[in-house]
Amino acid sequence: MKHQKYAKLKILGLVASTYVFAKFQGGFASWFLFYSCVTLVGYELLTYLLMFATLDVSRTISRDRLQDGDDLVITLHLKRKLWFPLGWNLVIEPLPEKLAGYYEPHRQLLFPWFRREVTIRYVIPRVPRGYYQLTDCVVTAGDYFGFVQRSKTFPLCDEFLVYPSYRHLTHWPTGDGRISGNMNVSHRWSDDVASVRGVRDYQRGDRLSQVHWKASARGQGLKTKEFEHQATNQITFFFDVARESYRGRSGELFEMAVKLTASLVYYASRMQYPFGLVTYGRKRVAIPPANTQAHFFRVFDQLARVTPEGEQPFVQVIGREAVESPLGQTLAVITPLLDKSLVTSLAELSRNGRNVHLFWVYEGPEIREEERRALLLLAASRVTCESIHPGQYEQVKRIGGA
Repeated sequence: MKHQKYAKLKILGLVASTYVFAKFQGGFASWFLFYSCVTLVGYELLTYLLMFATLDVSRTISRDRLQDGDDLVITLHLKRKLWFPLGWNLVIEPLPEKLAGYYEPHRQLLFPWFRREVTIRYVIPRVPRGYYQLTDCVVTAGDYFGFVQRSKTFPLCDEFLVYPSYRHLTHWPTGDGRISGNMNVSHRWSDDVASVRGVRDYQRGDRLSQVHWKASARGQGLKTKEFEHQATNQITFFFDVARESYRGRSGELFEMAVKLTASLVYYASRMQYPFGLVTYGRKRVAIPPANTQAHFFRVFDQLARVTPEGEQPFVQVIGREAVESPLGQTLAVITPLLDKSLVTSLAELSRNGRNVHLFWVYEGPEIREEERRALLLLAASRVTCESIHPGQYEQVKRIGGA
């Protein structure tokens, strides 16, 4: 504001002094100097009035879905209807709060000259997992003489999600052989020759592909194949995002837990298992088991957004949500907790017929004695336990088994 005030005083003083000089001195040179100053004042006035009158700013992003570590390309378009006024523009792009600690806001000085459209491209490299919003763009403009300078904020909003990275697991034994629900599959299990367990008499409505022709040829009438029931291997992931669970622990541990959950979800999707997700962050998220491409991205959308800000203790979440799961469904629990209440809750679920898999993430140099005893107690209760350290995560390819 002070700069603008001083600039106005300078211009008025310049015009006044040249006018007084021309009035008293007279002659071509003095009046030419005065009219030149008047022309300059006219230019400055038009520059001030039309600086943002015809300027339009828009933003596009290369993708609205990225994976952890990808680069984001941002394009800004500055358009004006008139080539006037000549001057400079300083474009400032504020960063989302989560990225403010990694990178500086993008600043770029432009000299449009007679161009009516200017395009700016810049890159935010290696964007970490999360949900982001790119908001207002600030444009500062001024004249070449330094008398006029204004700023304007253009309200823009662009959102994008960065999915967690995941590992390609090659082995994870899930399920316990029980039928845990109904699902739509990409092929009919009844056509699987390996699942034939016997023959029976033909019944009206049986398909021709189910007829056992060799048994029918023995002269005892048409016989139909009988098939074994197939377990659906439904999995519900209980991901601990409670604030208390991660208090005093590094952010790296939580990010590793998110990546581990994403790896397990990707494995379940690849194996055509129905899977769901339960988290209690700022609000309750309970996605029932399914197995479609849209469902996969729905779960990954939540994994991109999660933060360790849940107010409800994770043990209460398990006690409320897990008891409603059907028998035979696999409950995959991902948490850094291993206290008495959680151990008791998981052991009780296992005794009641639930198939529980615990993925315990820890960051200490080694497992303490009380934690080792808790894991042994869970194993004795038929809870499958896996202990994963951030330093070991990159080598994880197989879970369970030999």
